[in-house]
Amino acid sequence: MSAIKYIALLLCFFSYLAIGQEKESDRLKRQQKELVEKIALTQKLLESTSESRENLTDNVNLIERKIHYRQALLDNLKMQLSKLETDIATLEIEIAKLELEVEHQKIQYQYMIVQAYKMRNSTASLFFVLSSESFNQANKRMEYLEQLSKYRADQIRKIQSTIMTLNEQKALLEEKKIEQDRIASLNTQEQKNYIRDREKQKQTILSMQVQEAQLKQELITQQKKSQEIQNAINAAINKEILAERKKNTTPAITKETALSNKGFEDNKGRLPWPVASGEITKGFGKQPHPVHVNVFTYNNGVDITTVKGSTVRAVYAGEVTSVIVIPGAGKAVIIAHGNYRTIYSNLQETYVQAGDKVTVKQEIGALLINGSGNSEVHFEIRKITTEGEITNINPTYWLFR
Repeated sequence: MSAIKYIALLLCFFSYLAIGQEKESDRLKRQQKELVEKIALTQKLLESTSESRENLTDNVNLIERKIHYRQALLDNLKMQLSKLETDIATLEIEIAKLELEVEHQKIQYQYMIVQAYKMRNSTASLFFVLSSESFNQANKRMEYLEQLSKYRADQIRKIQSTIMTLNEQKALLEEKKIEQDRIASLNTQEQKNYIRDREKQKQTILSMQVQEAQLKQELITQQKKSQEIQNAINAAINKEILAERKKNTTPAITKETALSNKGFEDNKGRLPWPVASGEITKGFGKQPHPVHVNVFTYNNGVDITTVKGSTVRAVYAGEVTSVIVIPGAGKAVIIAHGNYRTIYSNLQETYVQAGDKVTVKQEIGALLINGSGNSEVHFEIRKITTEGEITNINPTYWLFR
């Protein structure tokens, strides 16, 4: 394989590699932007949360989410630095090869200059042709002189083009090094932020441990309140099931219902959140208490902390089947999507009533403002079988992340 073909293949390979890395770089930058926005949101929620004893648990949960995003951002920055190191190494190799190519082209051009010097005037060229031993040889010498002139012009263009490419790669290398310095500086700052947030979390937990007896009593009260909410929701859904059975002589799912169910299930993992912005501060199922060892709570859905007074929206099109009032816990709206139900609790006021048809992302109510100065929506998804059994489903897997 000739040197020119070898270098051309190398340049193609590095170009392909650079394109792939550029796409990965764009993905990492987009992910970095999203993480920064999430950290900013949790910080905003923390700043709007009062420092009273009643809100320490909420603070711990929010700080934990913030630390989680900090760690993800540090991992992202580490990957970006690794990619930049690879890009810089690749560019340095390519620049070295281009510099060798320029030197090689210059040597070839010097040889041609020597040949051109020998034929520096028309008399010398004419003598070179006339001294031929035959007409055929004279013709070939004329072709040689013409090709030599053309090749010399081509070499000038090649040298200029290679030098231009070399300068572009050097400029790109300088940009990569500047970006590397910027990311490295950002990474150092984020490490400090991570340590600061960890320390804040420790201080908050320490404050909670000092008031352990009071907090345990509050936990019992919260669990009792949560159970009352679940009892009210279960009663409303059971009432819906009984009413449906009275209307239908058979429990079989109709084709229309089946199509509706299929539509909801096909959107698993793509449903919009019930609030425009927020953070999940209490997950689904059995959850360890952030401070008390061997103390667990059970959550039938997820609790999403958002800015105070936010509105709640339907995550999917359906029909409102119940609007219930829960003493001391506001209102709740239940929306049917075939054999599925989505439940939105902790509402101060509702914009819909039973029987209303709603569309995806339609506002259905406004949230209560809690003692921390924020609002929190309790969101659940239930599935009702043809036998009337109710299954709690983890909403985390259904909401778009």
